[in-house]
Amino acid sequence: FVVGQWYGGAGDKALPAQDGETIGPDVTLITQGSPDFPVWTPSQDVIAQAKSAAAAKAEAFANPPGRFSDPVHLLQVILGMFVLFVLPGLLAAPFFEIEDTPSKLALIPAMSFVISVLSGVFVLSLWRGSLTTVKAWFVVAVAVGIGAVLRVAKQPVTTKLTSFGNFFNKLFSQFSNPDYATLMGVQFLAQTGQGVVQGAIAKALVFGGQKGFDVQNVPSASYLLKVVLALYVPYTVISPFVGVFIDRFSRRRVVWWSNLITAVIVGGIALGVMLPLGKGTTEHDTLATVGLVVGLLAAQSVVRVVLAVKSAAIPDVLVGKDLLQGNALSQAGGALFQVLGIGFGGVFAGIVGSWAGAIIGAIIFVIVAFVSLRMRHTQSGDHETTFWHEASRVVKTVSDGLKEVASRPAAALGLSSFQMLRYQFWGFGLFVFGLYAKNLVQGSSADSLSLALSGLGGIVGGALGLVLAQKWKDRVPPIRMLMGSMFLLGAGTIAFGALVSVLGFAGMLFIGFFAFFLGKISADTIMQQAMPDDFRGRAFALFDIAYNLGFIVPALVLSFIWVEGSATRTRIILIGSGAVFLGLTAVIGAWSRRIKDQFAPQDDLVAK
Repeated sequence: FVVGQWYGGAGDKALPAQDGETIGPDVTLITQGSPDFPVWTPSQDVIAQAKSAAAAKAEAFANPPGRFSDPVHLLQVILGMFVLFVLPGLLAAPFFEIEDTPSKLALIPAMSFVISVLSGVFVLSLWRGSLTTVKAWFVVAVAVGIGAVLRVAKQPVTTKLTSFGNFFNKLFSQFSNPDYATLMGVQFLAQTGQGVVQGAIAKALVFGGQKGFDVQNVPSASYLLKVVLALYVPYTVISPFVGVFIDRFSRRRVVWWSNLITAVIVGGIALGVMLPLGKGTTEHDTLATVGLVVGLLAAQSVVRVVLAVKSAAIPDVLVGKDLLQGNALSQAGGALFQVLGIGFGGVFAGIVGSWAGAIIGAIIFVIVAFVSLRMRHTQSGDHETTFWHEASRVVKTVSDGLKEVASRPAAALGLSSFQMLRYQFWGFGLFVFGLYAKNLVQGSSADSLSLALSGLGGIVGGALGLVLAQKWKDRVPPIRMLMGSMFLLGAGTIAFGALVSVLGFAGMLFIGFFAFFLGKISADTIMQQAMPDDFRGRAFALFDIAYNLGFIVPALVLSFIWVEGSATRTRIILIGSGAVFLGLTAVIGAWSRRIKDQFAPQDDLVAK
């Protein structure tokens, strides 16, 4: 091989360039090595070629050729520049509607460069190894091919892209309605605040004040079950009364005061309980546990108020049109913002402290209160009455709401179906996964697995449900969509729950989030179509009761039958609950067929 005057070896050893043959200035071919530096001596033909190349290069440096002395090479360079920096963009120009000369001069080289670079990145990411002439020409071929495809396929590609764009324009068109956009803004902000508070308080309540979210450190399942019962039982008692306030008072005022009061409660708990708690755990601290549960209950309650107001107001805000679409956007957006809030609250709590995350949540609730002042058309008429007058007859008005729902079979079916969906997915599906997750893997990756499976399942399942709901809303009646989602949830729980593995839970959670999303928006739509405006607040307050019972009843059942770390018991619970759910789905299906004349064929509000 060819080296310089000295060859640097390992360590502090070096081999003088001796016993070699000079190739050129300061370049010597070593022909004799040593035991420390063995060398390979090329043949005389190779040595002769090296000397000839060195002499030619030395002559070129001494007497450089003129600019046009090698016209063939110059043409090759020009052709190469044309292929790399002109041809791909020139071919693709009609696709991007680049037609006038100034635009072509300005944009074609830049487009060609981008296409060539992206082609190189794509090819070399698949065809690994050093860059060779063959690879370079292949990159050029791909870049030119992309330009040609864009030129030839302009019509079909633009047609597909236009159809794709129009679909999503129509999907999100409800946000062009300022009243709907404001209502969604209030909901999304409220759920973000709830998520931040949940993430911060759950960090202190479940994981303690230590950094990270290692589920190996989670207290026992019985402790978590007790926390769930303490959190959801109280609001189940409060919920019907909230529905009365929603129906009998200005819904805007209800949202305003509930958020301000919640901000004060959460802020007080952050400073009075969470700040002194620091990094301590609450498992054996009754007072701190009660304080944190009260904070979670306040955040939970205000969001349930906002969601009940939202569900009751959507028919008026949308003027009775496209209810399924409005509910789908609300459900998907709310879930997304709540997850983002939980993530932010948990991370912020881990960095600064749980108390700081709760303070951020309280500030968000204050913002929600002020945004709610811009809500309009959230009810069909004003309700002029005093607080004490309605408070004195609250039990009667709750009773009236129950009787109204019971007298409308479609509404009763929607409520019952939603209750079943809550039991099965959030109670016997997601809850069981949360209790068993730390047994799927060992070590610190357990918490990452829990977040990944539930987060990806929720995002992908919800996104798919949002798209399909838009495609089916004018062709598939809400009742059929509801029954299909219930059957899918039961079958998916049985099929994937039998595996009790990472793959099994991944499949179960994806199907569960997807089915619950479609089922929830279908049940909301059926209830909105069946109930008059004066009773919608109380009707959706019953949804809140169903929401809470969806945790309470499974938690009570699991507290008796759950066996810590038992795959067999987990499998029995999932398969058994799925089978029972399918049986109840069949009952609901038979009920829906008997009252099929009371369901609307699409998602618009039907005049009564």
